[in-house]
Amino acid sequence: MKINIEKLRIDGDTQSRTSIQEKTIMEYTELLMEGVKMPPVRAFFDGLDTWLADGFHRYHAHRRAKLKEIECEITKGTKRDAKIYSLGANHDHGLPRTNEDKRKSVITCLEDIELSMLSDHEIARICKVSHMTVGRIRKELELAKDDKKKAKKLEQVPKVSKKDEVLGEETRDEKLQELSTENSFLLKENLKLRDQIAVGQLELPENEKMEVAETLETLRAEVSRLQSLLDAMTISRNDFQQKAADAINQVKYWKKRAEKAERK
Repeated sequence: MKINIEKLRIDGDTQSRTSIQEKTIMEYTELLMEGVKMPPVRAFFDGLDTWLADGFHRYHAHRRAKLKEIECEITKGTKRDAKIYSLGANHDHGLPRTNEDKRKSVITCLEDIELSMLSDHEIARICKVSHMTVGRIRKELELAKDDKKKAKKLEQVPKVSKKDEVLGEETRDEKLQELSTENSFLLKENLKLRDQIAVGQLELPENEKMEVAETLETLRAEVSRLQSLLDAMTISRNDFQQKAADAINQVKYWKKRAEKAERK
């Protein structure tokens, strides 16, 4: 059905793309001015407002062409229904979604209190992507949260004033630690470059190359996290072994003292 374009609301955050493409709007506008009929847009009516969920480029093209009405398929539903529907819009028509558009849709789901409780397969169905893509992005967000928590803990550590700084051995140790940190950073950057070169040599479409690159990055981050845990456990184990050795030496010492006392 045709409706007055002014009745469509586009201010409810129901546009799921990362951005509107001006080039596409211009192309659609020219087609409309030449008399070409376009597929209807999709909207949801909540009894008061009509929320546009699919067809934002067509909407802007109609306004640019000074058209008062637009073909529209209207479904009863809320603004939230329109937003959820928009997360998978354009997967099989119109301007193809970019990988960033798909990523934005998945992140929107994962950051939603209700939708984030759904399985990867259910979110994939809503966003019209693979469940592997959802799983990868979910893992990235979890790792990012862990990193923020670690950074927050480091910020809470009291800073040492200049008066409390100690020269000599401590200064040298700090310098060695700084060099070690820089070396670790360079090693990570080297791994990233190697991964990029390896992915670039794959005979795959660009979108699949991007997925492979994102998967490698996620796996590298997971390996780094597990290595940190292993290092911490190793330090704890060594500390425990040292304390155990000290305790054994103490027992031997007091045993010898007791034996000497008995001889007297």
